[in-house]
Amino acid sequence: MADQVGTCAHCGTATATSRRRQARYCSNACRQRAYRRRVNEPVTALDSFIGRDAELDRLGGIAGTRLLTLVGPAGVGKSRLVKEFAGDRATWVELASATDVARACAVALGEPAEAPVLSTLVRALAGRETVLVLDNCEHVVAGCAALLEPLLLGCPGLTVVATSREPLRVPGEVLFAVRPLSITDAVELFADRARANQVGLRLGDRDVLAALCTRLDRLPLAIELAARLVTVLPVEEVLARLDDRLELLNRGNRTAARRHQSLRAAIGWSYDHLSADEQHVFRCISQGSGGFGLDVAVRACDLPSDRVLVVLSALVTKSLLTFTGAGRFEQLESVRLYGRERLAEQSGKAVRRGAAPAASHS
Repeated sequence: MADQVGTCAHCGTATATSRRRQARYCSNACRQRAYRRRVNEPVTALDSFIGRDAELDRLGGIAGTRLLTLVGPAGVGKSRLVKEFAGDRATWVELASATDVARACAVALGEPAEAPVLSTLVRALAGRETVLVLDNCEHVVAGCAALLEPLLLGCPGLTVVATSREPLRVPGEVLFAVRPLSITDAVELFADRARANQVGLRLGDRDVLAALCTRLDRLPLAIELAARLVTVLPVEEVLARLDDRLELLNRGNRTAARRHQSLRAAIGWSYDHLSADEQHVFRCISQGSGGFGLDVAVRACDLPSDRVLVVLSALVTKSLLTFTGAGRFEQLESVRLYGRERLAEQSGKAVRRGAAPAASHS
């Protein structure tokens, strides 16, 4: 019986298949690349996925986009939403600890990571239909942009889904803002995670749960961290202590990235990547609760109006501030509390140096 023609499971190249054995790969090199790719693929999430039906529907409606970036604040659930959306059809590239984006992509795809990596990736992906997920891009946005523009131009079958706290600013990029959960989904998430931490737990008044989730900004990370406290505190007591949430919410999953081990670390990851001016304005605007206008920010920061406006725009872009329209800005309460903590720390340093404390606003 004549040999039949098969298709390599890694690169798609035609490969001879005898009647005795169906070859999955065209070469040992492709077999090794496929193995390395499997090693780097994420395991399906072990916890339940709560809510986000509307977001999944909207994502499905723009699924043909070549470059889709999910943006949003720390702990809002961008990565978890992408896992649910992309499923097992995507190659996952975790960038949280990466400095070289091209090399991280090559390793995840099972391709040689030696220079010139871009040429290697273009050759590997040019004839394939591939979905690439770049997770946690915010600290390497310049590297992502430099890689993705030529990669997308050279690989017509490539689709990229990215998660970041700010846009990548690549031509053709479509932004999808991930917002906090609805209050219904937030309460359901808290109840699910709390009962997982204490089987048979009776949660009591739904209004208390709603108040708790609202104070936590309806952020999935904050809610999941708070749910761990039900083993030592009643829900009402957790709610009463939320002014100290940055101290309380510090028991993340052991296997999670360090910045997801606590709420403070998650917000601090964003703060640490701000410029000195951005950090200064961020601290100053965190003094008051509720929304504020440009005039209040200028008084608080003691900087020229134009400069403050530029920095506020940068903070909006980096998901640390929200523009609500009519000249008003707002911060999530958790983000504001982090800013106040950094402001108190900076003021203490200034006093110890004999300098005046930072300006305040009313």
